[in-house]
Amino acid sequence: MTRVQLFAFILQTQIGIAVLSFPYDLHKAAGVDGWISVLVAGACVQLILVAYALLCQRFPRQNLYQFVPLIVGKWFGNVINVVYILHFTFTSCLILLMEMTFVELWILPHTNPGLIIVANFIVCLYMAKENIRIIARYNVLITLLIIVMLAIMMTNFSTMDYRYLLPVGQEGLHAILLGVKSSLLSFLGFEVVLVLNSDIQAKGKSLIPPILWANGLATAFFLIMVLICYLNFSPESINYIPQPVPYYLNGISLPFLERLDLLFLSIWLVKVTSTQISYLYSAGKGLGYLFHRHEHSKAIYYLVPLVCLTGIFWRSENQVQFLEQITQYDSFIILGIPIVLLLIAWLSGERGQMPPV
Repeated sequence: MTRVQLFAFILQTQIGIAVLSFPYDLHKAAGVDGWISVLVAGACVQLILVAYALLCQRFPRQNLYQFVPLIVGKWFGNVINVVYILHFTFTSCLILLMEMTFVELWILPHTNPGLIIVANFIVCLYMAKENIRIIARYNVLITLLIIVMLAIMMTNFSTMDYRYLLPVGQEGLHAILLGVKSSLLSFLGFEVVLVLNSDIQAKGKSLIPPILWANGLATAFFLIMVLICYLNFSPESINYIPQPVPYYLNGISLPFLERLDLLFLSIWLVKVTSTQISYLYSAGKGLGYLFHRHEHSKAIYYLVPLVCLTGIFWRSENQVQFLEQITQYDSFIILGIPIVLLLIAWLSGERGQMPPV
């Protein structure tokens, strides 16, 4: 995988399920100053990614599941690996459940949910079992869809009112920091770089530029989405709109196209599938390391059905909220573990050797 493919992989994984409801969740946490939280969160993720890149550079051509046991020992290292596998798996389940909710609400309200599960099963099984180069090429191919999504969002400026953002900083520092916490959860996806490290052909070049560019563009994308929603909905009204992005597009009608929301959501489904494939591949990579002699495709054959079963037996609102809370709590843990590992590796002088190509 080249550095360009790494850039596309990280970018596509970050921009996923959170697009539709992110402005609403952010407004609940930070109010009208949520756009400031996006910028701060983006800067924080950049620093985290630098630490991740430094950790990966100490263990060239080795992924997370391979170098963690070298740093903290085999037994404790495998425990950490299982934590990451569960994180990737739970996140895949949550993506499927949220996707089903949004599809039933906005696109196919009268369609049997089982058909949505079958469609996800076929696509995810077909793609996630493939070689990383094929998945990376797919991510590069659909990168242009981000431009299309932004173009759709910017088709109407007549209803925007900048006064909704004034005065800047009115919510206070505490609210902005709460918004940073909410934003970090929506920015998730960059942690897969730890799993991809063994597949990157950098030829001695640093991993920092492509992953920082990817997160920078993801930050800009989320910032634009938030500002468009904040400028079109008053601070009072946005509290009653859980999915402000499709709600905003639903009110726009062009001479040649009436349902912009359906066009946007159709593109969004492709992006969500890409995110889910990335997480399934990352989980399968860990299971392949532990049980299948590094063959992740064997794990995908039972991992994808297991994830899809959650769409059948784990669909109540309380169950989805419970899974969402688990994912939120474990996300902060898995984001901090690599930084601790970097400190341990630096203090102990542990480095990996370049394996033969």
